[in-house]
This record gives sequence, structure tokens and C-alpha cells, in this order.
Amino acid sequence: MRSLLWLIVLFIVAVGVVLGAKFYSGDVYIVVEQTLVRINLQLFIGLVLLTVVLLYIFLRIVIGFVHLPGYWHHWRINHQRHQVEAALNHAGLAYFEGRYQFAAREAERVLRNKQGQDSRVLALLLAAHSADQMDDSSTRDRYLDEVANLPEKQQLSRYLLLAQSALSRHEDQQARNALEAAARINPNLTQLVKLQLRYDWEHQNAHGVLDSVDKLSHAGALSESEQINYRYWAYRQLLKNVKDPAELKSSLNLIPVDERESTLSADIVEKYLQLGMYTQAVKWVKKYYPRTHDASLLPAFNQANQYLSSKDQQKNIVTVDKWLQQNPQDPGLLLLMGELSYQQQLWGKAKIYLEASLQASNNNVTRLLLAKVLEQSGQSEAAEQQRNEILATIGNNDEL
Repeated sequence: MRSLLWLIVLFIVAVGVVLGAKFYSGDVYIVVEQTLVRINLQLFIGLVLLTVVLLYIFLRIVIGFVHLPGYWHHWRINHQRHQVEAALNHAGLAYFEGRYQFAAREAERVLRNKQGQDSRVLALLLAAHSADQMDDSSTRDRYLDEVANLPEKQQLSRYLLLAQSALSRHEDQQARNALEAAARINPNLTQLVKLQLRYDWEHQNAHGVLDSVDKLSHAGALSESEQINYRYWAYRQLLKNVKDPAELKSSLNLIPVDERESTLSADIVEKYLQLGMYTQAVKWVKKYYPRTHDASLLPAFNQANQYLSSKDQQKNIVTVDKWLQQNPQDPGLLLLMGELSYQQQLWGKAKIYLEASLQASNNNVTRLLLAKVLEQSGQSEAAEQQRNEILATIGNNDEL
């Protein structure tokens, strides 16, 4: 805009000069001491204009030379900034491409550049991560020591790298210290929660795993299958760590009903058996087996039944018989009825159920119990035949 105004003014002046020279063609007299010089007006105007133009050009050249050091300094700074940007881009791309040595070299170029102060933290972290990937702990620690001099809020990435590196080397205390330090800055950071999940999983901390999975699921950082696997592991770990009935009750309250009734049902029954809670184990199987028909519950039912009173054992036989009436060809139920009859020394009934179970599914456990029943019934030859068949299957690499 300023240049446009100057052009307009100069154009007006030029038009005025031309018009004036056209209507007035006099002379211009210049007196220098005793000398009088006469010059044609039009020539004088031309000389004046030429002088102004030459003077303007001369002043521009002088000003250019005066400002030349500043221009050179400005160009050098811009060039260095461009070098910083290029080196930082190269370092980032090389790191994600797995060229860690080149990434570290480019990051070092940024650190040596005077114009790289604004990118210094990023360059330090890229160099530290690259050194860590190359297992160069001394170089990594040198870069991290520089990061440690920065304000606390800018050290989150440093703590994350220290935690990740410590977890990889199974240095538990260092990993824990780094995770705690990072949590003080940003406890809900997704990358931090993932590292906490890894730490808790390795240390079999079921409560910590569940907390981390909840945070990551809300953030959409875990797939559905990962959530299921981690939660299933944590629930089983909760049951594994139970030491008394009160602790079992509190742990069951943490497990969703769907998990208790399906995938963890057999684990819960086993824990009842370990704690000597045989009545509760039988009640659990009676409640959930009719819903799920999970055959893994039946061995626990038989084991717990042995510790109950004769009256309760009779009731349990009636219950299992009702289940069997609904599914008369189920080999698991037939085996269970055979086991319950064996406990009551009802050799004839036990033999019938066990033989029916073998017809439905050939199983060495069932065959071994049948051999015991036949032995108790005085049928030694038949019992020996059953044992020989077991040995034959073992010889064929079948499991007992």
C-alpha cells in the first residue's frame, strides 16, 4: 500500500513537470561564485530526476552494506532452524523404522545445534529411546540425566522409559519407582496404565490388573479379547490367593455373576474343597450344574460328598439320579452315580452305572473304578481283565 502511494505521487509530479516544461521552455541560471551557468529548463529537470534516481540507488546500496551482517545472521539462524527441523524429522522416521543408530545420530545433531533448544526435550527422548533399543544403557542414562534437569512435569516420558526398560530387565524395584513417579504426574495416561498392567500381571497382583483393565477399556486401549483374557486371569488369581472363607466371600463379590456361573464355576468349587467347605461345594454344584451341565463340576461333587453325613449322601444320590433321568446317556453322570454307589458299597448298582459309562465313553478312570468294584464283588478275573485293558491303552500312549 505504501509503495502504491509513492507511485501515485511520483506519477502526479512527473505529469506536472512535463506539463510545466511544455508551456514554459525557459532557462535555468546557476550562479557559482563569479560563474553564471545557463541550462535549458527541460535539460535541468532531466538532470535533477537522474540525480535523484542515482542518489536513491546509492543510498540503497549503502544501506544494504550496512545491514549485510544482520541479513547474514538472520539467514544463518533460519538455515540452522531448517537443519534442526530436518534432523528431527529424520530422527523420528528412523526411530519408527527401526534404524535406531541413525535416529540417535540425527537426534544428536539437533542437540548440538544452537537453534535446537525448543526441540531439545524431544531430541533427548528420541536419543534415549534409540539407545535403549540398542541396549546401550550408559548412553541412554546420559541423555536421561539431562532430561532430569528439566522441570518435573516434563519428565513423564523419562519415567515411562525407565519403567519400560526396568520391566524388560526384570528390575522390579526400579520399575515400581518409575511407575510411581510417572503416576504422580499423570495417573491416567494410557501408556502408563499399560505399563502398570504389565507390572501387576508379572507380580500376580489381581486387584491391580482389574483396575488397569477397567481404565484401559474405558479408553478403548484394549481389544475385547484382551479384556476377557486379563479379567479371567485376574479372577482366577483372586481365587488362588484366597486363604479363608471370609476372603473367599469378598473375592466372589468382585467376580461378575456371569463369570461365576460359567467359566469360573469349577475353580470356585475347587476352592471350596481346598478350604474344607464341602457343604458349600455340593450346594454350588447343585445350583449351577442343572444350568450349565458343566462336566468339570462333577468330580468336585463326588469328592465333597465323601465328607458329608450319610443322610446328605443319600439325598445327593437322589439329586444325581434326577439329573441322570434327564440325560441318561451322559458318561459323566453315569460315572458319578457309579462313584456314589461305590461309596455306599452298592457294588451291583456301581457296576451297572460304570459299565454304562464305558459304553458311552471309554475312559481309564472309569475302567479302574470298575475293576475295584469287580474286585469287591469277588470277580477277580473280570477285575484283572479291566486292569489289562488299562495297561494296553497306556501302552498305546493314552493317558490314564
